[in-house]
Amino acid sequence: MEQFLVYAVGVTLAVFLLYFVGVALAPYDPGSVKNDHFECGLPASSDQPRRANYGFFVYAIMFVVADMTGLFFTLFVFGAEGRTAVLAAAFALLMAVAVALASRELLRRERERGAA
Repeated sequence: MEQFLVYAVGVTLAVFLLYFVGVALAPYDPGSVKNDHFECGLPASSDQPRRANYGFFVYAIMFVVADMTGLFFTLFVFGAEGRTAVLAAAFALLMAVAVALASRELLRRERERGAA
């Protein structure tokens, strides 16, 4: 438990330190162009927004799954108990099932798009 607290405090301090260094070093020069509304770095093209395209939603979910898997596996590294390996294996199996289901959904969508 003590190792986890040291890890958590260290990560928290690093995040705050990087944030405050960024705030201290970043130039502050607001202007009319900086305060204007932009869409992906360009001036707004229309007043009415278009419908969002959810074609990459499954990719976003797979990214979040991979990101969280990495985070939780770093926590398993610091586990000193004997059952930590069993929990890590169960978690890996759960993540493998999640990625397999997402991949199957991607393949199904690709087949539907190819048929259309």
